[in-house]
Amino acid sequence: MAEKTGVFFCRCGSIITEKVDEDAVLTAVRDTGDVAITLQHNLLCSPDGKKWLAEQIRENNLDSVVVAACSPKQHEKTFMEVLENAGLNPFMLQMANIREQCAWMTTERESATKKAIAYIRAAIRRVRRHEPLGKKEIIANPNVLIIGAGIAGITAAQNFSRAGRKVYLVEKEPYIGGIVARFEEVYPSMECAPCMMAAMLQDVLQDKNIEVFTYSEVEKVKGFLGNFTAIIKKKAKSVTDACLGCGECFPVCPVSVPNKFDEGLSDRKAIYSPFAGALPNIPVIDREICLQFNNQDCSKCEEACPLMAIDFAQQDESVEVQVGGVVLATGSDIYDAKAIENLHYGEIPEIYTSMEFERLIASNGPTGGEITMKNGEKPKSIALIHCVGSRDPKYNDYCSGVCCLYNFKFARVISEKIPEAEIHSFYKDLCLPGKLGQNFADETLPKIGLVQFEEDIETAATGKGVKLTYKEKNGKKKKITVDMVVLSPAMVPSKDTDKLAGLFDIEIDERGFFAEDDQLLNPFTSSIEGIKVIGTAQGPKGINESVSQAAGAAGHLLSRLVPGQLLEIESKTTVIDEDLCGGCKVCISLCPYSAIDYDIEKAISVVNDVLCKGCGTCAAACPSGAAKAKHFTHEQIHAEIMEVI
Repeated sequence: MAEKTGVFFCRCGSIITEKVDEDAVLTAVRDTGDVAITLQHNLLCSPDGKKWLAEQIRENNLDSVVVAACSPKQHEKTFMEVLENAGLNPFMLQMANIREQCAWMTTERESATKKAIAYIRAAIRRVRRHEPLGKKEIIANPNVLIIGAGIAGITAAQNFSRAGRKVYLVEKEPYIGGIVARFEEVYPSMECAPCMMAAMLQDVLQDKNIEVFTYSEVEKVKGFLGNFTAIIKKKAKSVTDACLGCGECFPVCPVSVPNKFDEGLSDRKAIYSPFAGALPNIPVIDREICLQFNNQDCSKCEEACPLMAIDFAQQDESVEVQVGGVVLATGSDIYDAKAIENLHYGEIPEIYTSMEFERLIASNGPTGGEITMKNGEKPKSIALIHCVGSRDPKYNDYCSGVCCLYNFKFARVISEKIPEAEIHSFYKDLCLPGKLGQNFADETLPKIGLVQFEEDIETAATGKGVKLTYKEKNGKKKKITVDMVVLSPAMVPSKDTDKLAGLFDIEIDERGFFAEDDQLLNPFTSSIEGIKVIGTAQGPKGINESVSQAAGAAGHLLSRLVPGQLLEIESKTTVIDEDLCGGCKVCISLCPYSAIDYDIEKAISVVNDVLCKGCGTCAAACPSGAAKAKHFTHEQIHAEIMEVI
C-alpha cells in the first residue's frame, strides 16, 4: 500500500479555478492521511508543467500521485509518462476529473468546490491501494488477414503486398472480384469493369506475397492487434490445380440449377465456373447437387477431363494463420424487393432488380449483353425506379448514395443498345455525390423522362406490359404502361454480417452494418483495435469510396504493424486466485477475447495474459470472487466509491 502521496492541483489556465476554490480544496485534502504534499500549477500538461511535476516526484520521494485536473481520457497517458520519467511506476497514478465533472458541470462555486474535494479524497484513498504493474510487450506480427476479395479487399491486399507484407486473402465464392465482377460498365467514366479489373485480379493471383483462399471461410479467430490467430476452412472443390479451365466437363454434367452469379437468369451445372473469365480459372463441384455426392453413380466429368483433375475424394481442409491485423471487406447485399408488396416483384415477369439488369446488359451475361424480355423481344419502353426500400422508414430510412448514378448509367446503356426505347426514371430526390456526379447526370438527362414521385408506386401486369400508378410531387395521380421495369433496391448489410460480428466480437450499428469506431475521424476501424472494416461492409458507398477506404485502412495498419516493432499489451489484466476458483467455467463463456482456458488437472480457469485486455467481464461475473482485475480490484473501487457517496 502506498504511504507517501502527492496531490497536484491543475488550474487548467483559469478554467477550473473559475468555479473551484483551489485554496479550499488544498486545505481540505491536506488533512487526508498520508498526503505528503499538496501543490498547484497553472497548466500541468504543458512542457514546463510536466517537467515541474517530475521534479516534485523525485525531490519528495513520492510513491503515489493524484493529479486533480481534466478527464483521464485526455491526459492519463500524459501523466503516466511523467511518473515513469521520474522513476515512479506509472500505475501509481490516479486522476480526479475536476474540470469536466466539477467546473463544467456545477454552476454554483461552493458546490463545485465541495464536489472537487470529494473527488480528490476518493482518488487519494484509491491510489493508496494501487500496486505497481509492469509493462508487457510483444513483437507485432506484420502479416494481415483480409476477408472478402471484392474491389475493396483486393485494393487493401495489394497495398499490403507492396509494403512486403504477407497477406491471407479469404473469399467464400470460387472466384475473386466481388460484386464489381458482375458489372459491364461503371459510372462516371462508363469504363469496362471486367477490363479494368482483369489485370488487377491476375496480379493478385500471381503475387507471391498474397495467398488467396477461394471457396473458403474463416471459422475461428482470437487475439488482438499484433497477435491474431485465425482458422481458415478451405472447402473441397473436388477439382485439383492440374485443371487448366478447358471446360470439357461442363456439357457432360447432367445436373443444372439457377446460376447465382447471373441472379438466377441463367443455369449452371453441378461442376461450374460462375462466368466466362472467372479467376481463378478452376471450376468447383457443388456437392449439394452433384449426383456423385448424393448416392448416385455419376462420374461423367471425371471421364471427360483430359487432365485427370477431378478428385471426388478431396476433403475440406483447415489452415491456421498468424497475423497482426484483420480487414473485413465482406461487401453488402440489396434489399429484398419482394418485401414491398405494391411492386409485385417476383410476380410480374418483366420486373427486374438492378443486379438482374446488370447481368442482362453484361456481354458475359445470360443474353450476351442484349436487353431482351422473357419472350425474347426487345422492350420499347423501360421504367427505372429509384429508392426501392430506401429513404423510407417503413423499410430503410437511409440513402444508398449510388442508385441515382447507376440508374443514369442504365439509361445510357439502354439508349445505346435500343436507341428507340423510351426511358422513364422515377425518383424521390436525386443524390449526385462527388465532383463528377452532376456532370454525369447532366449528360444523361436528355436521354430520359425524369419523374419525381411521392408515396409508393403500384405496379400491375396488363396484356400490354406493366402498368405503373404513381403520384407526382405536385400531388397529381398518373398512370403509365411500360414493357420492362428496373428496381433499384437499397444497399443492405451482407447476410454474413451478424455471423462475422459474433466471430470477431465487433459491434454492428443500428442499420446492421459493421460499426465504425468514429464515423468522422476513424471511419474504417471497428470497435476492436486491429480489425478494420472497409467498403460496403461498413455502409453504402461507391467503388471510388471503397478503394479510398481500403487504401486508408491499409496505411493505418501498416503504421502499427512494423516488422520487429514491439507492441505494448495490456498490463491491467485479470488474475485468478487458484484457492478461490471453483472451476465453474462461467468466465470462459463470457470472455470476449477467448483469453481464459480451463486447466483440467487443477480444475480451475487460467487467464492468458497475452490475450487478456483487462475488460473485467470475468471479474464482475465470477461467483466466488476468484477473478480479480488488476488495477480495478474490489478494494480499490470500494475505497473510491465510499468517499463520494
